[in-house]
Amino acid sequence: MLRYNIQAANTWSARARTNSLIVIITMLFLGAYSAKNMSQQLSGNYWLSSEAVIVVSKINKGHRGGPDSPWIEYRYRVNGRDYVGDQIDFGQWFYDIPYYLNKYPVGHVVTIYYDPAQPDDAVLEHSGSLFANVFLLIFAWGIAGVFGYYRFLR
Repeated sequence: MLRYNIQAANTWSARARTNSLIVIITMLFLGAYSAKNMSQQLSGNYWLSSEAVIVVSKINKGHRGGPDSPWIEYRYRVNGRDYVGDQIDFGQWFYDIPYYLNKYPVGHVVTIYYDPAQPDDAVLEHSGSLFANVFLLIFAWGIAGVFGYYRFLR
């Protein structure tokens, strides 16, 4: 059976090879995004706080069957320079949309947390799901590895 799968992989059409490459790149990107969230969450204890003003607070409609999520933008100033952020936290899977929209109405002054080394990286809440980020990283890079192995190395 394994021999048959290897032979089938070697006879893939150009379209199948292209689609495999798209899947691999997408999974590598998702894994990198998750790794960035994990890195930010682990270094987040050293982030500084600043005041911000909420400028957008609405529902972000999910595209292509994806879930809806809160869309909250805020303006803040660090070292005399203005920034706009939209990251709520260090990565979660699900959000209670009404909770966030009520907690962060437009015009509300809030405390945000930003990376002192990169002030354009900021979050509204100093939280996130480390489990979700680790799971996504392992899953995404695992899929990329399987596709890459069976398509290009076997």
